Amino acid sequence: MIDSFQTFKSYTSTKYDQVLRPQFHFSSKKNWINDPNGLVYYKGEYHLFFQHNPKSINWGNMTWGHAISRDMINWTQLPHAILPYGNGTIFSGTAVVDNINSLGENTEKEKAIVAYFTHAQKNKDPFYQSGAYSIDRGRSFNLIDQGKPLVPNQGFSDRKGRRTERDPKVFWHEPSKKWVMVLWLRKADRKNKKDLGKVRFFYSNDLKNWEFLSDFDRSWVYECMDLVELSVDGNSQNRKWLIYDASFDYEVGVFDGKSMITNNLNYLGDLGKNYYAAQTFNNSPDGRTVIIGWMRTGKKSVFVDNNMPFNQQMSFPCTMELKTTSDGIRLFRWPIKEIESLYYSTNLYRKNKLSTINKKLAKNRYELIDLYGSFNPKKVNNFEINIRGQILSYQKGKFYFENTELPSLNRSLKSFRVLLDRTSIEIFIDEGYSVSTNYAVSEDSNKTIKLIGNEKVIFDLFKVSSLNSIWQ
Repeated sequence: MIDSFQTFKSYTSTKYDQVLRPQFHFSSKKNWINDPNGLVYYKGEYHLFFQHNPKSINWGNMTWGHAISRDMINWTQLPHAILPYGNGTIFSGTAVVDNINSLGENTEKEKAIVAYFTHAQKNKDPFYQSGAYSIDRGRSFNLIDQGKPLVPNQGFSDRKGRRTERDPKVFWHEPSKKWVMVLWLRKADRKNKKDLGKVRFFYSNDLKNWEFLSDFDRSWVYECMDLVELSVDGNSQNRKWLIYDASFDYEVGVFDGKSMITNNLNYLGDLGKNYYAAQTFNNSPDGRTVIIGWMRTGKKSVFVDNNMPFNQQMSFPCTMELKTTSDGIRLFRWPIKEIESLYYSTNLYRKNKLSTINKKLAKNRYELIDLYGSFNPKKVNNFEINIRGQILSYQKGKFYFENTELPSLNRSLKSFRVLLDRTSIEIFIDEGYSVSTNYAVSEDSNKTIKLIGNEKVIFDLFKVSSLNSIWQ
């Protein structure tokens, strides 16, 4: 690994006090971040590795940055974990805890954290998949076989000759007693509907030698694949597998240890503009499946435009569940309960009219917000919520944010939840049936929440919690 990329000592003087610093979402002290990588839990610590440029606020020099947390809320950034080497940089990947010592590197005191990543070759050389392991709880990594290909290039590229084959996801499949890798190989040809995108499954017994299992061909698959098993309706005896890509298109089906079988219907898991390349934690200690995504800004960045020392942020961690709806099984996403540790005040109103709530809201000033509301759609037709200038509206049975409809369930009680940070807004409709993740910078002088609509509108519950910063 090239030591010149280990720049973390230069980060020590950077604080978390900038005007646009996210206050309860993770961001690097300095420089560029993108995809979350290697999310894994081990010995009381949640590890968030991430795509990182240790030398610039713009994309490049891809390295695995590293942060740890005991609650997925309060994060401590550590020195960069996996540095570029040879003729390439370190693209996205995954990490597992080698509980059964498959790799043979466990010690008496520590189990190995094994990371897999794409070694992104320069000079148009083919990408391939490499690995590294840590026996000091993720603080340092040793390359497996000096970083040579463990899964060689499979011979795919897109129609313009650009290199694909990246972002391995690895997990332990208990029924087959094998390690499984999910690897994206190529994107579909939009002009030729028969020329589908391709994902390939591999298996390994030793976390080193990998063999072909099957292919999963779909029009929607594009990089950063994840595959996780979830209970349906909370029933541990009824479980399905969820497969999704970077844009959070997903399908639900059965994975038997060899192939993924679905009804070939895909759905979009986030309707906002800024959710990408999400990943779930391996080795979760409590049975929950928790996901974190990268909030990408596109070509323009509010952070760069305002001379921040950092660029980009992560979404807030959420649990994922499958639930049966009138339209079939769908994915639901919901902020982790640990957010409540940040609450310092909560205003709760039950069976109150809109006008009554407004009078009470006007007495307070809000900055970091977790807002929840529920109502009977048979009694409520239209309203808006102005949350520090960000407007969520409800019109004739439909929710909208920035002219985008956020679908809701056909049921007797509708609900909405909004997390507002300094630079972001995350909206959850009907307990997470639809989600919208967006960058949104509220005016610093606007610390108000106001309901707009018929003063007779009644909310069954309206609750506003103010949050402390995680950067104490």
